[in-house]
Amino acid sequence: MSLPVPKNETTTVRPVWFAVWPIARTALHLVFRRKLFWLLFAVASMSFLFMFGAIYLLATLRQQFPQVEKLLTNMLKDLDGSGTTYLNFMLAQGTVTMILLAFAGSVLAGNDHSRGGLMFYLSRRIGIIHYALGKLLAIGLLISLTTTLPALVLFLEYGLLGEPGDYFSEKYGIAFGIVGYGALLSVAVGLLLLALVSWMPRPVPLVMLWGGLFVFLPVLSEILSDEFDNSHWGLLNFWRDVYILGSRCFGEVDELFEGATGVVAGVSVCSIIAILFRLRQLQHRS
Repeated sequence: MSLPVPKNETTTVRPVWFAVWPIARTALHLVFRRKLFWLLFAVASMSFLFMFGAIYLLATLRQQFPQVEKLLTNMLKDLDGSGTTYLNFMLAQGTVTMILLAFAGSVLAGNDHSRGGLMFYLSRRIGIIHYALGKLLAIGLLISLTTTLPALVLFLEYGLLGEPGDYFSEKYGIAFGIVGYGALLSVAVGLLLLALVSWMPRPVPLVMLWGGLFVFLPVLSEILSDEFDNSHWGLLNFWRDVYILGSRCFGEVDELFEGATGVVAGVSVCSIIAILFRLRQLQHRS
């Protein structure tokens, strides 16, 4: 005896763009299951905990020993609550974030290419653009977890421990700077990582290439800048280029801003082309 089928039952069909979030969520779940991720995340959190404690200590000194607090903030610009404080904090988080992304890259997308997971996604009602956006969202959330979110927490702490009305009304632009710099990091670095993972999914070659980009090139740029006495060689350092653009979010303008903009934009466009070309290539091979 068969069960009656409800006549008025309706099914809700969501737009295909809603598939971006499940793809990102699944990728993050794979990363969060790895113990190495939590070890690297703990290392990244040490800088945040140090800054959090230092801000709390300064707030205590401000109430009891204001002269000492003024002396310390004048000596240590990274603790004066200005845009430089959060800009340098997010820059300092970059080293551990790069290591974290080198590990997470192969887990986020590399396994899909080497083990046929990409075809599983594309067999559903989504295209390669939705797949790429889902992976980029996952990378962006990881970057935000170690840079943007901690910086916003420090901003709230600094304001709440002082004079909230004065600090937030005068420094509200800093919050937009943090979000802007974080978004820039997520897009620029995320595109570059996904492009490399698309063509080099295996962990060891990926880590070597990633290390070359963010270790060898910065050293080479410093050597060439000193050798030829030309600061434009510093544009070889992609992380510095992103930092120069990010500093603009906090109102600071570097003399290499135009060059850094060209480098970041060029790398991002090339990354997009490389991602789409590789994904289409893998799609046709299956």
